[in-house]
Amino acid sequence: MPRTFLNQLTVPGTVVETVFQVPEKSLRTTRKGTLFISMKVRDRTGEVPAVMWDATEALFAAIPQGGYALVKGHVDTYNDAPQVVVEAMRPARDDEVTLSDFLAAGPGNPDEQFARLQEVMAEVRRPALRALLDAMWADETLVANLKRAPAAEKLHHAYLGGLLEHSLGVAETALLLCRQYGRLDCDLLLVGALWHDLGKTRELAYAEAFGYTDEGKLVGHIVQGVLMLQEKIGQVRSGGTAFPEQLADVLRHLILAHHGEHAFGSPKLPMTAEALALHHADNLDAKLHAFWRNVEGDADPARRWTAWNKMFGGALFKGFEDLDIRDEDAAAEPRA
Repeated sequence: MPRTFLNQLTVPGTVVETVFQVPEKSLRTTRKGTLFISMKVRDRTGEVPAVMWDATEALFAAIPQGGYALVKGHVDTYNDAPQVVVEAMRPARDDEVTLSDFLAAGPGNPDEQFARLQEVMAEVRRPALRALLDAMWADETLVANLKRAPAAEKLHHAYLGGLLEHSLGVAETALLLCRQYGRLDCDLLLVGALWHDLGKTRELAYAEAFGYTDEGKLVGHIVQGVLMLQEKIGQVRSGGTAFPEQLADVLRHLILAHHGEHAFGSPKLPMTAEALALHHADNLDAKLHAFWRNVEGDADPARRWTAWNKMFGGALFKGFEDLDIRDEDAAAEPRA
C-alpha cells in the first residue's frame, strides 16, 4: 500500500493510518481534568501538529520522543493549517519504518556541488588559508559529513545535502559581494562562508532522523565550528605553515558573529566588514530558501497568501496567478 505523506494531508476528514516520527510531545490536562497528548508528527515532506484526546500516561511514556509511531486518525485544521487528530497510536515496529520516508534528500548532486565549492574556494590566495583549505579537503570524514548533513532540523535546507547547498549558496553570494565591494577581504569572507556552519556536521543528527546530538545541544554549532577551526589550524602549523594568531582571531570572529545578533545565539556582534557581509549573506540564503519552501509547500495552493509563518512573522504573498511581472524577452537576454 503506498504511503501517505504529510504534504498530501490537506483535506479535513482525510483518514490517516501511517507511521510518523514524533519529534515533540507533551502530556497535558484539559479543563475537565482528562489527559491529552499535544505533539508534532513528521516525515520527509514536513511537520504538522497533532493531538490525541483521552490519552493515558502509559501511552505517552510508550511513544519515545524522536521515535516512530503508527498513527491512526484523521485530518482537521488548527490555526488555519492542517492538524492530525490521533484516535489511536502505538510505537512502530522496526519493520514498519522506512528511513527514506523520513530523511528528505536535497535536489542537487552533492558531488557536483562540492566540486563547485572547491572552485569558488580556489579564489583564496593567502598561503595560510590555502593550507587550511587543503587540511579540510583531506579530511575524508568531514567532507563526507558536509555532503550529507542538513543545514537545519526544519527551518531551512532541512534535508540531506542541505548544509553543502547552503554553504555553496553563501560562498557564491560572498563572491558576488567581493566583486561589488572591493574593500572586502575576499580571502577571509570566502573561508568564513565555508566554515560558518561547519559545526552543524556535529551539532545535528542525520543518520536515522533529523534532530540534535548531545554535543549539539550542549555546545552548539557556532562554538563547535570554532573548535573545528582550531583543530585544522593546529594541523596547518604542525605541517610547517605559519598561521598568524591575528588571522586566526578574525576567522574565529566570522564564525562567532555570523548570526548577527545576541538574540539569535550569536556570541559576538559583527565587528569587521567581512563579518557583517557574512551575516547578511548567510541570512539571505537561509531566508530566501525558507520563503520559497513555505510558499511552494502551502496547504492551499489556490490562495494568494500562505498561512501565518513564525519565521517571517506573518503570511507570505505568493503573487497574482494572472500576472507575470517579468518581461519574458528581457529575461531571455543575458545580463551584463
